Amino acid sequence: MKQKDPILSRIDKLIRISRLKEIEFIMSTDVNQRLHEIGGALKRLPRGEYLLGTGPSTVGIVPLDTREVVLGRPPTILEQPSEAAADYCAADTLYFVPREVSRTHAKVLREVTESGCTHTVIDLNSTCGTFVNGVSVGLDDGMVLQHGDVISLGPSQTSTYLYYRAAEVAPPAEEETNRSSMSWVWLPEQE
Repeated sequence: MKQKDPILSRIDKLIRISRLKEIEFIMSTDVNQRLHEIGGALKRLPRGEYLLGTGPSTVGIVPLDTREVVLGRPPTILEQPSEAAADYCAADTLYFVPREVSRTHAKVLREVTESGCTHTVIDLNSTCGTFVNGVSVGLDDGMVLQHGDVISLGPSQTSTYLYYRAAEVAPPAEEETNRSSMSWVWLPEQE
C-alpha cells in the first residue's frame, strides 16, 4: 500500500483545528457581548439594503446598492478560467474543492419603483440550488426578499446571508464611539 504524504494529514488537521477554534471562540464569548457587537456594527450602516454574511464562508456585509449583485465563489485550481465572475465570493472550498457554491451561483436584482425598492434573488442554474428560508428558489422568477430572510447557497445552510434593511438612525452615543473593540488571540495547543 502506498504511503500518504504527511503534509496531507497536516493540512487536514489544521483545517479541522481552525474550525474548532472558531466554534470555541463563538461559544466562549458571552451572548450579550456578541449581540452588542452585532448591534453596534449594524447601527453604523447607512440607510439601505444589505446581505449580511452569516456562514463561515460568507462572513461580511454586502451592500445591495447596484442593479445586480452576483454571488458565487472563485474558481479552484481544478477548474478552467471563465469569463463569468461573481461580485461577492464565498470561500466554499474547505478542502480546496467546492462543496455547494457554484462560481456564479445566484444573483440579487434591485428594482426601484415609486413605492420603494425591492430585491429579488434568482438562482443562476447552480449545481446545489439557492434557498430562501429553506424554500428552493426557481430559475425563472426568483423570490422577492423581505427583511430578515435567510438566503442559503446550497441546501446545507452553511453558506448563508441574511437580507437586512438598515433604517436611518442617529449617530452612536459618545461612549460607544470611544469604546475600544475587544481583541482575541488564540494560541495553538501544544501537541
